[in-house]
Amino acid sequence: MSRANYVYESSQQSILRPLYRRFLWNRILDVLPNSLSPNAMTLISTFCCAVSFGLSATLRHNPLALSTAAVLVLAYVTLDNLDGAHARRLGRGTRLGEFLDHWLDTLNNGFIVLGGCMAAGLPPLLTLGVLCFGTLAFFSVQWELRQTGVFRTGRVADIEGNTTVALLYVVLAVFGADVLVATFIAGVSLAVWMSVGVIAQALWTFFSAVRRVTESRADFLPVLFTHLALILWAATGGLSPVAYLAVAFFLNPVFTARPVVGRLLGKTTPRLDWVVVGALAATAGFAAFGALPIAQDAAAYAVATVLAAITLRHFASTVAALRGEPVLVDTTLEPLPPVDGQPSAELRLAG
Repeated sequence: MSRANYVYESSQQSILRPLYRRFLWNRILDVLPNSLSPNAMTLISTFCCAVSFGLSATLRHNPLALSTAAVLVLAYVTLDNLDGAHARRLGRGTRLGEFLDHWLDTLNNGFIVLGGCMAAGLPPLLTLGVLCFGTLAFFSVQWELRQTGVFRTGRVADIEGNTTVALLYVVLAVFGADVLVATFIAGVSLAVWMSVGVIAQALWTFFSAVRRVTESRADFLPVLFTHLALILWAATGGLSPVAYLAVAFFLNPVFTARPVVGRLLGKTTPRLDWVVVGALAATAGFAAFGALPIAQDAAAYAVATVLAAITLRHFASTVAALRGEPVLVDTTLEPLPPVDGQPSAELRLAG
C-alpha cells in the first residue's frame, strides 16, 4: 500500500500506554465482537466523557457520582485507544473513523478538563486558564501532525492526564469534594498546584512542537490572540464563569478542526480563524465598555452559539465528504517492538 498524505507515523512516549495495553487493552481487544462498529466505540467514548462531566460538575459532593465519573473517564481512555485498533483488525479503517476519533477528542478534552477543575473546586478564572492552555496543547499536537505526518506525544500526555482526572475523582469521593481546596503546600492549595502542573505540561507540549517544526508557526497566532481576548474579557469581571467557560469550550474544536481536516482532505480555512479572532475581540471590547445593547453574558452566549455552529458545520461538511469512502485506509503506522533486542524494520498498525 502506498503511503498517502493522510497516513501518519505514531511516536507516543506515554508512560502508562504500555501498561494499559499489556494488562487491559489487549485483553479487551481480544474479546470485542466483530459486530461492534469502531465508530460506535468512538461515539460511546464521547458519551462517557459528557456524562462524567455532568456528574462531576453538578454532583461534586456525591461520592457515588464522582466514583461513576472516574469509571466513565477510564472507559473513555480505553475506548479512545481501542477504536482504531478494532477498526484495523476488522479491516474497516477509514479517514471518517480517524476524523471522528480526533475531532471528537477536541470536545472530550473540554469535558474532562472542565469536569476535573469544577470537581476540584478550582477558581473559575484559573479553570479558564487551564482550559485555554489545554486547547493550546491539543492544537499543538494536531498542528505538528499536519506539518510532519508524525503523531507525537511526550512521556506525560493525554493518557496520563485523563488517568489523573479519574484518580482525582476517586480521591474526592473518598476524602470529600473540598479536600484539595483545604490542603495547602507552601501556602497554596493543592488544587492550585495541580492546575499549575497542567498548565506547565501544556506549555511544554506547545514549545516542544514549535521547536521541532519551524514552518507555519503563524498558525498559532489566531489561537493565542483569541484566548488572550477571552481571558482579558473574563478578567474584567463583567462575565459570569458559565458564560466565558462556554466560549472557551468551543474554541478547541473550532481551531483544531483545521489541522485535522487539512491533513485528511487537504483543505485549510485560515481566514475563518482570523474571523473568529476579530469577532471575539470586538465583542469583548464593546461589551467591556458597555457599548452593546445586550448584557455581557448574553453577548458571550451569542459568541458560544456561533462557535458551536462553526463546530457543527466542520463536523457535518467533513462527514459528508468522507462518508461512504470505498477504499479502506490504514491511517496510523508505528514501528514494531524490538525482537530479541533488535528493532524491526517493518511497520505495523498502531493499536
